[in-house]
Amino acid sequence: MVRVGVPGRRAGCHYICWMASFLILGRKIRNLFRWPSLRLRANTEACIDCKRCTANCPMSLDVNGMVQRGSMEDSECILCGSCVDVCPKEVICYSFSVGK
Repeated sequence: MVRVGVPGRRAGCHYICWMASFLILGRKIRNLFRWPSLRLRANTEACIDCKRCTANCPMSLDVNGMVQRGSMEDSECILCGSCVDVCPKEVICYSFSVGK
């Protein structure tokens, strides 16, 4: 999903990166076959809604919204871990799983 008008700090990743299509396709195939992989997981109940995760996302994703929905899956997430590092309540963490 390309966010028109909101390229964030990494506009090249959103618009001109040749690897982006391979990453998105790989994620779709992984989810289709339910292969285990590195993912982000969130404990929605522990979130204090400080929005630090969203403010520190290098891809300008609405990470706080993803936490509130209970779904940390986004095709533009590069799994950098900025949201994991900045969360004061350790709401977001890495998980090696097949997902939902």
